[in-house]
Amino acid sequence: MYKPKVYAVIGFILMTAVFCLLFAWASKPPVPRPFVAALPAVPTAPDPTNKQYVAALDVARVFGRSQGCAEADPKLINAVATEAAKADLDPRVLAATVAVESSCNPWAVSSRGAIGLTQVEAAIWKDKFDFAGSVNLLNPADNLRAGATIEGSLIKQFGLVPGVRRYNGLGVDCQTCDSQYVSKILTLAGRH
Repeated sequence: MYKPKVYAVIGFILMTAVFCLLFAWASKPPVPRPFVAALPAVPTAPDPTNKQYVAALDVARVFGRSQGCAEADPKLINAVATEAAKADLDPRVLAATVAVESSCNPWAVSSRGAIGLTQVEAAIWKDKFDFAGSVNLLNPADNLRAGATIEGSLIKQFGLVPGVRRYNGLGVDCQTCDSQYVSKILTLAGRH
C-alpha cells in the first residue's frame, strides 16, 4: 500500500512548485508606490539684521501686551511694520498708537469722527489726503499709511512726546485733558 517512491515524487513536485512560486514572486517588478510629495524644507532662522523682520517682531510684542490687539493677524502686524518704516517712525510707537486708538479694530469710529485703526480725523487732514477719492480710511492699508504719515511727520517736527501729544489732537499734556494719552502710548511702546 505504501509506496515510498510515489510519495517522494509527489513531495519533489510540491517542493518544485513552491520553489517556482517563490522565484516568480521574488522576480516580479516592484509595485509602484503612490506619489508622495516632498516635505518642505525646514525654514531657516530669519536674519536678525533684517529691518522688516525686527520691526514686525517689535509690533507683535507691543500688540501682545495690549488687550485688544493680542490676537492680531500677522498680515496686520506686517502692515504696521511696513508703514512705520515708510514713515520713518518707530514701529513700536505706531503699534502702540493702533492699540490705544482702536484696539486693532479697522472699523472703529469715534464720537469725534476719527476713523479706523489709527483713528484719523478726515476733517482735520483733508488738505493732506484725498479722502474723497484715493484714500479710504476704512481700508486698513490706507488708514495705516495715513496715520503713520501724520504721526511720523508730527514726531519729526516736534519730537517724540510733543508729536505723539499732537497726534492726539490736543497739544497739551494734562491729566484732565488727554487721560495720560502720551504716557499710555510710550509705555505700551516701551519708550517711557
